[in-house]
Amino acid sequence: MELTRKQKKELVIKMHEDGKTYRDMTKAARLSPRDISIILREHYKEPEPEKPKSNRAKAFLMFTEGKDTIEVLQTLDLDYNEVRGYYGEYLTLKNMTEFIDFYRKNQRFIPFLLEVVEKLKHRELFDTEVDILIGYLSQLHYFDSMKDQLQHEINCLLLDKKVLEDEIKTLEDIKAKLSYRPNRFTSLSEDS
Repeated sequence: MELTRKQKKELVIKMHEDGKTYRDMTKAARLSPRDISIILREHYKEPEPEKPKSNRAKAFLMFTEGKDTIEVLQTLDLDYNEVRGYYGEYLTLKNMTEFIDFYRKNQRFIPFLLEVVEKLKHRELFDTEVDILIGYLSQLHYFDSMKDQLQHEINCLLLDKKVLEDEIKTLEDIKAKLSYRPNRFTSLSEDS
């Protein structure tokens, strides 16, 4: 009867523990001395110590366990920007980039939106009211984009103003230099 690889491995380990020689083990298990050495090395090998995990790996593990950013920040003693970066990476890896984009664009509305969700859960708010709120939020988004556009125009105008002020200063410097030059025609007429 032919032994399976697992049975041969168990036999070699048992025979080694019983003090048998390599020659006895090779005959009984029908393995080469090299294979017996490999089996014994693997069996008696101490497990390698686990290498310490990076803060990133620890944070990802905590996010997977459902911990929030504040818990991660406190437990790992990291600064806010580092935890925020890890959380962004975690969400990206979980294919939640749309959520990240929404969060970044609407960060200031999150407390309000959470309050709306809670009121919906407790039936304190109804679908029609939510539709009205969504309409208002759309208007706010429009006003935000208008604000950004107007701020851009203001910045462009301020830049134009600075350029014009610099040109005026240059012209005033030229005028001042010209006014200090004696007029050669005036000095000739005075001589006569």
